[in-house]
Amino acid sequence: MKKFLVVLAVAMLSAFAFAQDDGALDMSVQTIIPEDQHVQNKTAQIRIEYIEGLDEVRIYYTCLEVSFKEDEAREAIRQCLNDFRLQKGYLSYEYLKKDRTSYKKDERGLKRATYMSQVKFLDRTLNKFDVVSEDKD
Repeated sequence: MKKFLVVLAVAMLSAFAFAQDDGALDMSVQTIIPEDQHVQNKTAQIRIEYIEGLDEVRIYYTCLEVSFKEDEAREAIRQCLNDFRLQKGYLSYEYLKKDRTSYKKDERGLKRATYMSQVKFLDRTLNKFDVVSEDKD
């Protein structure tokens, strides 16, 4: 039993030391407001929350509840995700969760609708600064 606890303690300490490595992933959340929002609704706004270390994005489409149309929100988010994908050099993305719609009152008492998608970007393309090793026969 003592050997098991010692092995467990060593494993936990090595995992902790590995997590403290200087090459750790950037887990900070960057909030981005896209320049081209692709919205038709004048009250709508799109906001992107990007976690570079995980290659994940939460994207929000917010507008007044009376003018909210889910199809419009989905299309605007799709276009913004495509712009973001091209800008950051990703090849594709996949949805992590089912899209959600929520309704809340803002500070002025107006009811707002928020449509949220959460995606993970895949397969980053190489840029001119990446080093590629080629095997020559």
